[in-house]
Amino acid sequence: MKNILKILSLCATVFVLIASCKEDDKLIFESITDIATPAGGLRTINIISPTINLSDISNSSYEVEVEEWDDQDGALLESVDVFVQFFDNTPNNGDSSEGELLLKTIPASDFSNGPANLPRTTIKVEGQEAVDLFGLDVATEIDGGDIFSIRLSLNLTNGTVYTSTNLEGNITGVFFNSPFLYPANVVCEYDASIFTGQYQLDFVSGTFSAFGGSDAYGSGPVTITANSGTQRVIQNATYLPSLGPFGVPITFDLICGRMIVPLQNVVGVACVNNIQMQTGTNAATFDPEDDSEFFLIFNDEVTSDCGVPPYEVVLKFTKL
Repeated sequence: MKNILKILSLCATVFVLIASCKEDDKLIFESITDIATPAGGLRTINIISPTINLSDISNSSYEVEVEEWDDQDGALLESVDVFVQFFDNTPNNGDSSEGELLLKTIPASDFSNGPANLPRTTIKVEGQEAVDLFGLDVATEIDGGDIFSIRLSLNLTNGTVYTSTNLEGNITGVFFNSPFLYPANVVCEYDASIFTGQYQLDFVSGTFSAFGGSDAYGSGPVTITANSGTQRVIQNATYLPSLGPFGVPITFDLICGRMIVPLQNVVGVACVNNIQMQTGTNAATFDPEDDSEFFLIFNDEVTSDCGVPPYEVVLKFTKL
């Protein structure tokens, strides 16, 4: 394996200088496997779809294109087993974690010859089949931030099995890129048009107590824009109207039915270092089918930059 590592390092160096290693993957493969002991792997070619969308589980899937290799140029391929494990990373709705189960087996006949003259295929794990495998309730047992872990196991005709637990680093990285293990993160994708546009911000509660005190925010019209399907920015909120006022942005995320303010600075306002805000134990919920009105709940002064303790802010938004 030391000789393999040296060849890989040499090839990486040549790639930087003249980019020749990329011109013919087949030559790289042959130069390594000609001196290697019998081995095999599933090289990651392209991760087509990296997440499971909880908002549309029946039409969502994790997809990865892989290329099988062995010391007989793919002739030893028999099948690939697909295992799935569920990690519940959102304890607020209980722990629904599940151990690894076999989802399906993909035969060699499902592979076709790729550009490097090696077998290629796209492996798909549909969201619904992963949910059904464990008998999970989508409404109560899965949330954004949970993970379906997908493990591939390569079966060769000579009886050898390769997977994430029995390969050296030379095989899992660099050219081979055969991790065999893929995380399918559970997310909730939304149309980038919802919760955007002109809104009336109404201050509900939250008092900044330093320097004579002030309501945390002032009421008035604001503009909300989308950074992505799940992130929004309030562009011109009025912060500390009795002490400033200061025009500040507020970034918030749409996390599977919850409005979450990630940790961020109150831009342009500080006492010592930075005043920061972040959603605490309370989070407002929302209906993706109705963006006419929503609330945002978060904590201000989370680091006590101005010498006052963190306090909760509640804001109401009504579409204009």
